[in-house]
Amino acid sequence: MSRTRNLSTTCPCCAFLPDDLFLPSSVEERPSASSVLAPDDTTCTSMASSSSQILEVPSPSDAWRFLRQSAAEAGAGRVITIVDTHGHPQLEREGAGTGDGDTESSCPPNLSQVSVVCAVSPDDWQSTLNYAADPSRRDTTLPALGVHPWYLYPDLSSSYLSDLESLLVQHPRAIVGEIGLCKVAKFVRQYPADLGGKSTAMELQRTVFRDQFMLAAKLRRPVSVHCVQQHGVLIKLLKEIREGALKVQMQWKRAQKDTCKEEDALDNFDAQPAPKLADAFPTAIAMHSYTGTAHHVKELLAFEQSLVPTCTTRRNNARPSKKKQGIKEEECALIGQDIVPPLFYFGFSHTVNVAMCSSDKSRVQNIEAIRAVPMSRLLAESDVHSTANVKSGTAGAIAYLSAATSISLIDMADML
Repeated sequence: MSRTRNLSTTCPCCAFLPDDLFLPSSVEERPSASSVLAPDDTTCTSMASSSSQILEVPSPSDAWRFLRQSAAEAGAGRVITIVDTHGHPQLEREGAGTGDGDTESSCPPNLSQVSVVCAVSPDDWQSTLNYAADPSRRDTTLPALGVHPWYLYPDLSSSYLSDLESLLVQHPRAIVGEIGLCKVAKFVRQYPADLGGKSTAMELQRTVFRDQFMLAAKLRRPVSVHCVQQHGVLIKLLKEIREGALKVQMQWKRAQKDTCKEEDALDNFDAQPAPKLADAFPTAIAMHSYTGTAHHVKELLAFEQSLVPTCTTRRNNARPSKKKQGIKEEECALIGQDIVPPLFYFGFSHTVNVAMCSSDKSRVQNIEAIRAVPMSRLLAESDVHSTANVKSGTAGAIAYLSAATSISLIDMADML
């Protein structure tokens, strides 16, 4: 997939736009297996019975080998850029020399990669920026800054939010992440009883998540969200934000009614546009290593649709009189309207969705969730903690999506 990069920037770690990563190539309908699989292409397809829905997924190192081979066989006429939308290689927690072949020399010239590198706490914000700014990768790596829900206690500074905003302003193409909600976070279980115990820990988590989420909205940045066993909490928070934004819109309408004469309403509309409902949310929300159900996917997409506005000039559910309002019908349709771009994306990784989801129930749930996601909203994530594993981790995620959708490995890589 061809991706536009903007290298003319004074911030070397912000070498290309976030849109390049969170907007996969547009695919309106999921292709059938017969339309995308070559007759001899059995790589990364399901090897288990359809009744069990349990897939045989290659290891990340095998997936990377398959992908390199497929790209080489495709030749220079087919340029492939694989996109890793979530990883932590700056932590270098896993040993190098894994045998995964993550070297530039092992890549065919028509195969390349771009990545999002996510911080987990204020302690690694600067190292994340430094990692992304390294001359060897600064035009293919985008930093993400945030506080992971596991790292809120005991060391989170009271100034973390203002510190985060300052860094994001300095790095205008950095996104926000990893942030989130996690019921199984270790600090939640260990939060001191004399400070309120688990309930207080979960409230702290919700507060920190909301603050960072709203900062992403304020700065118009995408956000990468960790959400484990907290889907109901997430939906509740999203609805609260939407209701707050609707109240702001109603206040704007009342102010317009009080200050504008009907005959010059359109002139004032240009000067004082209605608040956009979508602006209350980040520009894109990537659900990281998603472990929710297909129902949860549909619920989030339905919430997204609820942000599509309606005509704001109607009163008492009746069409306004054009003569009385001095507004043309087509202008009525535009006032207060907002073109709402895609909001939710769903990332899947071999690291979490295969290696850490070992039960048949969880694996079937993951596959059903993938199949509920529109193709244009799927993301591949390495979710690795070492530079040595980035390419193989990304290939492993692509192979997993390939198997779940019965789309060949190379075609899936091209779509993401």
